[in-house]
Amino acid sequence: MKKIFYSIIAFALVALIGCKKEEVVSDFENLGVGSYVTLVRTISNTMNFATISNASVGVTVKQNGSPIDKIKVFVSRGGKSVDKSTWRTIKEVPYAGDSVNITVSSQELATALGIPVTSLEPGSTYTFYNQVITKDGRTFDIANTPQHGISNYNMVLNWSASVVCPFTGNMAGNYRVITDDWQDWSPGDIVQVTDGPGANQVNLSKVWPNIAFGTPVQPFVVSVNPSTGAATVASGVTIGDYSRFGFTMVTGTGSTGFVFSCTGRISLRVRISAPPFGDQGFLNLVLQKI
Repeated sequence: MKKIFYSIIAFALVALIGCKKEEVVSDFENLGVGSYVTLVRTISNTMNFATISNASVGVTVKQNGSPIDKIKVFVSRGGKSVDKSTWRTIKEVPYAGDSVNITVSSQELATALGIPVTSLEPGSTYTFYNQVITKDGRTFDIANTPQHGISNYNMVLNWSASVVCPFTGNMAGNYRVITDDWQDWSPGDIVQVTDGPGANQVNLSKVWPNIAFGTPVQPFVVSVNPSTGAATVASGVTIGDYSRFGFTMVTGTGSTGFVFSCTGRISLRVRISAPPFGDQGFLNLVLQKI
């Protein structure tokens, strides 16, 4: 059972720096015309792990501004970053015609990251960067082109994709605990998972609560998107009565994760409230089928 605690929030001060009117040294008419690409359509933003060797993702883009010679494509793991040291080069795509397809195969992605294709694991997210190189040799990307506040431009100097694993059910069985931030179980403990009660759901009522500490109240049910394996947990469900310790265990808002049939992996980030002790934040629960 996780120890109940309160978090201390630190506040940061932000300094605002202004400039004087006379410091403006350039008239906008003297500035050159930049260049960027807009999204025409998304070809695909997921790779199916079951067919990872033949998977690909991509977007179709169209130029705006100065004529484009080519688009250099980079990638980084996780979310968007303006730190180019985290980017890995994939390839260059010549720009020709009214629009151009930018596709990245699983092999191209793995090669850029320096890993085998099989290491593109379900749940992994990648950010791709379209660096525009104009015919007069100038370069534009998210590091030197503002993107905030101009969403109407439909700019696509970066886009993301993830590796998924369609949910096929049949998740019932014994699982080894990899991580339990609630600490009802220790890594290596064996727990039981059941299917249902509805379609595309798994039941973790025999995991949380551990009956050595608490009593089940309402079913701890995880709903799964059958196309991607993405998981959600309903909020406001009292899944455990820990009355001997003076609190109950209730699911909070924003709980997400993945349930992957192809690997037998359940990875959740569950928000827990413990009345009367309050919000305990997001707690990781990771189980591996054995």
